[in-house]
Amino acid sequence: MKTKKIVAVAILAGIFFSSCSKEEPELPKGDYDNGILVSNEGAFSGGTGTINYISDDYSTEAEKIYKAVNNEDLGTIVQSIGFDDDTAYIIANVGNKISVANRYSMEKNATITTDLSNPRYIAFANGKGYVTNWGAGSDTTDDYVAVIDLATNLVTQMISVNEGPEQIVANNNKLYISHKGGWGSGNSVTVIDAATNTVTTNITVGDIPDELFFDNNGFLVVSCEGKAVTNWNPNEVIAKLVRINVTNNTVSSTLTFASGVHPNVMLKNDGKIYFSTPSKVYEMNADATSLPSSEIITTSVKGLSVSDGKIYTTDAGDNASNGTLKIFSASTKAELKSFTMGIIPSKIYFN
Repeated sequence: MKTKKIVAVAILAGIFFSSCSKEEPELPKGDYDNGILVSNEGAFSGGTGTINYISDDYSTEAEKIYKAVNNEDLGTIVQSIGFDDDTAYIIANVGNKISVANRYSMEKNATITTDLSNPRYIAFANGKGYVTNWGAGSDTTDDYVAVIDLATNLVTQMISVNEGPEQIVANNNKLYISHKGGWGSGNSVTVIDAATNTVTTNITVGDIPDELFFDNNGFLVVSCEGKAVTNWNPNEVIAKLVRINVTNNTVSSTLTFASGVHPNVMLKNDGKIYFSTPSKVYEMNADATSLPSSEIITTSVKGLSVSDGKIYTTDAGDNASNGTLKIFSASTKAELKSFTMGIIPSKIYFN
């Protein structure tokens, strides 16, 4: 009888400890966790950029979430958002302002307004933030990368670079910057050593380089938009996809786009490269040696992103009224959902 009681107690104890050892479900880190963030540039003159939120299950939508939490505007033209762990750095280009907030709650931590001039994008290395700045459009010599002390949110240094520094990515304590040029005439990538905050080299690539990312082999991939034929540009400049070997900072390969194809957004996701023109989305394997000849989706595209088996695009419409976010299946390419955004929805992020 005593033996049966001991066994019973042991079984109950095992059940108790087993139930206690089960992982508790992770609680949301804030009202805007587990969802999609879309930055809306806002009107160029007298307007303010905004941010929309949509939960992953599409059951919750919220607009102007930063203002709803902090009762203040982000500023004119929200160009981009950079994330450093739980902190979001929201860059207002024309407003010369960076709003620093918790990415999940949108509660403001600080505002940076000094030593910024036409700020564009931010990357993080060596415990600091690095922000590309175009400076004045009429001056080709005042462009720089602002170095931000993340503890004080103060600009501690301005690194002079070629005109029109745009996208910036960090890798192995080095920073790589594409130069679109202030008037769309750039053709280089700058390399900065984050240990010394000095420019180590400038690499010549195709015309109007924009998006940057690293492929599966560690090469830096640069999307060079070229120039389409317009009323003010009668001669087309062909777009290119350039790969850079960062061990010696030389161009390792170049793929040339067909005439008339000028990528406006490019990214890598799950072993594939996606790029868009203003009306089409294309897909290719990340190690492909040729560019795709046909699109996978036909839709108006201002912004493009891919995550968790879905393709996301934004449409700015007439650039004056609310735009749209569309979500497509990455496998079937079928449209799954559509949401109304703010004015000129541009970038898509995931919390």
